[in-house]
Amino acid sequence: MEQRILIDSFDTAQFACPECNREKSMQLSEYNIKRQSTKVKCRCRCGHTYMVILEKKIESIQNTQLLGTFVSKDIIKCSGKMIIKKLNSKGIMLKTNIEQGILPGLKLFLEFVLDDAKQSIVKKEVVVKAKKGKYLSAEFTSDEHSDNLGPYLFFNKLYI
Repeated sequence: MEQRILIDSFDTAQFACPECNREKSMQLSEYNIKRQSTKVKCRCRCGHTYMVILEKKIESIQNTQLLGTFVSKDIIKCSGKMIIKKLNSKGIMLKTNIEQGILPGLKLFLEFVLDDAKQSIVKKEVVVKAKKGKYLSAEFTSDEHSDNLGPYLFFNKLYI
């Protein structure tokens, strides 16, 4: 029996092994899935192999090219340059300049420049949800965007 898994707007999917119920979040941007429905074979760490159908919604999120930097002050120390590829009021999907030892659950502090008329600088904290290669998906630690990001999200219809 095949599972149907929805790929979210940040190219992240939540897999669950039907045998051991182990869950895993995966960042799928690196695979560049174009079709609305894709059948793949998955293998769990328990050794069980199962089929899933990845379903991608029609893009309702705007692609961006916002440049910035990130730093972690957690147990895992990492920093570097990034490009924010997708953005909405809940989170982001970004690409780092080099592959890092970033793990899901890690808090990152981001600083990036918006492509608005003022070239506003935004500083935000996020929690990493999934990572694959140089791509990662993260959620904002706060839903409140009272800085320059709030009007930017509203103007570009990126609130969800």
